[in-house]
Amino acid sequence: MKNLAAFLGIFGLTLFFSGCFVYNPTADFVKQRYTNSISYFNTFYNAQRAFDEAEEEVIAAQKEFREKPVPGRQFSVPSTARTKFTSSIEKNSKVLSFYPTSKWVDDALLMIGKAYFYLEDNVRAERKFLELSVKFPESDLIDESTLFLGRSFLRQKKITEGVKRLEELLEKTIATDENIAGMAAYELGQFYLSQNNFELAEKFYSQSLPMVDDEEQQAHTQFQIAQCLENLKLYEKAEAEYEKVSDYEPGYTLLFSADLAKARTLVQREKFSEAVEMMESMLEDTKNTEFYASIHFEIANALLAQGDRIGAMEKYRYIDTTFVRTDESAKSYFALAQIYERVDRRYDSARVYYGKAKSEFPSSKITQEASQKFEVFTKYDTYNKDLIRFDSLIAQTKRQREKDDSVRTAASDSVSLQLKDSTITEIIDPKSRKATKPVKKGEAKKDSIPPFDSTKIKAQIAKDLAFKQLLDSLQRSIIRTKFELGGLFFLELPVPDSALYWFDQVVMNYPQSEFAPRALYTIAEIYRTIKERPQAVRDSIHSLIISSYPSSPYAQESRKILGIPIVEIQKDTVIELLDRAEAFADANDFIGAIKTYKEVVEKHSSSPLTPKAMFTAGWHYENSIRNPDSALAVYRRLIARYPSSQYATVVRPKITEYDNEQKRIEQEKQKLIEEEKLKEQKEKEMKESALKPRTAQQDSMHIPQTIQPDSLVKPHTVKPDTLSATPREKI
Repeated sequence: MKNLAAFLGIFGLTLFFSGCFVYNPTADFVKQRYTNSISYFNTFYNAQRAFDEAEEEVIAAQKEFREKPVPGRQFSVPSTARTKFTSSIEKNSKVLSFYPTSKWVDDALLMIGKAYFYLEDNVRAERKFLELSVKFPESDLIDESTLFLGRSFLRQKKITEGVKRLEELLEKTIATDENIAGMAAYELGQFYLSQNNFELAEKFYSQSLPMVDDEEQQAHTQFQIAQCLENLKLYEKAEAEYEKVSDYEPGYTLLFSADLAKARTLVQREKFSEAVEMMESMLEDTKNTEFYASIHFEIANALLAQGDRIGAMEKYRYIDTTFVRTDESAKSYFALAQIYERVDRRYDSARVYYGKAKSEFPSSKITQEASQKFEVFTKYDTYNKDLIRFDSLIAQTKRQREKDDSVRTAASDSVSLQLKDSTITEIIDPKSRKATKPVKKGEAKKDSIPPFDSTKIKAQIAKDLAFKQLLDSLQRSIIRTKFELGGLFFLELPVPDSALYWFDQVVMNYPQSEFAPRALYTIAEIYRTIKERPQAVRDSIHSLIISSYPSSPYAQESRKILGIPIVEIQKDTVIELLDRAEAFADANDFIGAIKTYKEVVEKHSSSPLTPKAMFTAGWHYENSIRNPDSALAVYRRLIARYPSSQYATVVRPKITEYDNEQKRIEQEKQKLIEEEKLKEQKEKEMKESALKPRTAQQDSMHIPQTIQPDSLVKPHTVKPDTLSATPREKI
């Protein structure tokens, strides 16, 4: 205690003056100071005790979390620890309010900041750490406060500030406080690992390893070093580093993970027999029962890497049926789907297995990719079914047309035949002619002019026109679907050969369609990015676009690529609509602007400017009229309809961030519900325990506890490493 001597002096004086019965102002003053001191010390003591107990619970919970990891599950501070952190904050706040000049104010500020940090209230934590650095720049707690401040910045995505604080702290303390320096280096390693910068992550982990004084922390750091080397494809070095994990004090889960990872590096080095033998021996150890699914999955991966596709598929199916609803089961479905997609080219089976993978274990790392793949192959399946349906409708329409034509032709032939027979009879036997009345001059002879049914002719013309429009619509749907298939194989699978096949179909069979110049331009892009072709080949394609489709937007782009002057083209309807929409926006008529942009989307869906119109409509929803729900809906449609456009690339992170935030909120709600249920269960158990009758033996053994006098005045002494040792936290 910083002012323990002063307190003992005051306490002695109080005892001396307490025996006087005559009123003495000095004695009353000393007694008041004594009372205040007791209150102060008890408040601070209780605050620190609550904080220490809560921190110990967090450290224990983190250790248990590492020993029993569940894929996708985030670490959560125990509810009892949360209550104690909150209590510590309240009591330390009283210290700051009523004793602002105390020598323990910096201790109170640090405790409050750390409590907020553990409670994931990073903004308030940041404020307290900054307050400590401003008010007490010479405090011996500054370094620990800076460590937590840097972690708080990183949690808030204030990357530059967080990295800067930690790097400065590392440089400052590397020669004075190795443990703090080691923790700063470890946090930097954690950050760079989250960014997939494995080189920097390995550098800081290696720097941290010899400085941290916690062997369990060292074991985890050693494992992370090996993981970085494995991700850098330095498999031999990674194997050696995994071997070193056992040199420290790892939990059994970490030790097992290191051994399994070591077998994985053997597979990468093509030592298949040695790797499989090692993993099969792990299956024989009953201590690994809970890890059997992981071992079988790595064996399946080894078989696949070895070229034993059949054996690998059998092992993946074994995992699916034996370890249902596990992360390994989901990964096995995903692996099977990839084999069907990439090796067998059986896209229908790939779609089925991606569908199983995405729903098998929702918190698995593969779930998001499996969902995306499932959507892609669902689109592929839909496009193929559409082509079959369109072809069937065209054939059915043509058959109906031929049937109608044959009926009409038969009727026409019947009338002609009757007329012909009548004429022949009259020529052969003139007497067969019927007598007719003489016709007056200017009067038409009855029945000499064939009857004219204008209604039937109009109906027939309308029918012919409808038939032509139907065929044109179906034909255009076929062209669009083939173009979409090309885009699917180019952008989302990707399989460039299949993409070229479908784009060639559009260009060769439908050269006059609006999709032809787009298909040609995309072919040139494939030759530039994926299946590289000489510049002369690409230039010839751009020249063909310019000569065949001189007014298209793709001709303009081709002119830019070839260095040919841009041709001034008369504005089309789309550009006029966009200009009109911009005029509405300039006049602050954002509703009118949005309606005009929607008109572009509805009437000109194939225009290259349509994604821009859809994006701008969403932007106005988001920023001009503050309607985020509508903006979100527009952005989602933009990604669905034009996934490869630059505008989809812009909004996709927004959608992802929104979805992640909604997921986080839902997880927080679920966490609160679970904590409330746990609290209710404990209260129920306490009530039931209180209602149970006590036995005579229990009564006789019950001895009321007495409070030792020293406990009222002697604050809890903090061990030197309690505040400096920091449990591993997820950034």
